[in-house]
Amino acid sequence: MAALTGIAVYLGSFPLIVLGAVVWLFWLMRYVLLTQVLDPSGDSTPYVNQHSNIEAMVARGEYATAAQAYRTVIAADPEDVAACEQLALLALREMKDYPLAVFAYREAEQRVTEPRRQLGYAMHVAGIYRDYIRDAGRTMVELRRILAQYPDAPNASSLRGELDDLKARRFEPS
Repeated sequence: MAALTGIAVYLGSFPLIVLGAVVWLFWLMRYVLLTQVLDPSGDSTPYVNQHSNIEAMVARGEYATAAQAYRTVIAADPEDVAACEQLALLALREMKDYPLAVFAYREAEQRVTEPRRQLGYAMHVAGIYRDYIRDAGRTMVELRRILAQYPDAPNASSLRGELDDLKARRFEPS
């Protein structure tokens, strides 16, 4: 026992200081882990406006007011693609305002930078002319534009076939 007492006197408070430093370091690492890793601030995640206030108008059946609000957002924010998409869906599904849906999808096509998404919006426009407005002439114009602008589209051969079918039906002798 005397030997242990001699060691304790020789070491002094050094073991307590080391133990305190280890505990302090543990709590620091825990703090950093909880506040920076597991609970990030969100500064690195860009904010995307979901327009919940306008969606509430839609839920209440205020379609014209909601459409005007979306148009205001589209005019104010040239990078807001979500407003364009939501306006197009509102115009198609609830309002049956097909020219407004075409406007919204064209705006979305101009705002995105990825060719794949641009192609998707262009396809929506062609589909509106074909399926809702039933204007074969405008559909052909849109299909030609798509094929000219996106010649390497994965569905280019089917678009060419559809264009040929539309031409054959439109210009066949009566």
